[in-house]
Amino acid sequence: MSTRTALLAGTVLSLAAVSAWSWMASLTIGPAAPLHLSRNLLSDYAQLAAAPTGNAAELFAVVAAIYAACLLASGWRQYRRLRRAGGRG
Repeated sequence: MSTRTALLAGTVLSLAAVSAWSWMASLTIGPAAPLHLSRNLLSDYAQLAAAPTGNAAELFAVVAAIYAACLLASGWRQYRRLRRAGGRG
C-alpha cells in the first residue's frame, strides 16, 4: 500500500465517519440552528466546524486518528515488504 493509497483510504474512512457522526449528532442534538456569521473569522469558523456535530475538536481527533492509522498501516506493510525482500529475517 503506497502513501497515496493510504491517504485515499483515510479520506474514504473519514467521510464515512463524519457522515455517521453528523447523522448521530442530528438524531441526538437535533438540527443545527441557523448560523449568524459576523466579521470575527475565528468565531465564525468555530461555529461552522461545530454546527453539524456539536463538537469540532472530537471530530478532528477522530479524523486525525483515522489518517494516522492508515498511514501507520501503510508504513508497516512497506517495512515488512522491504524486510522480506532484503532476506533479513
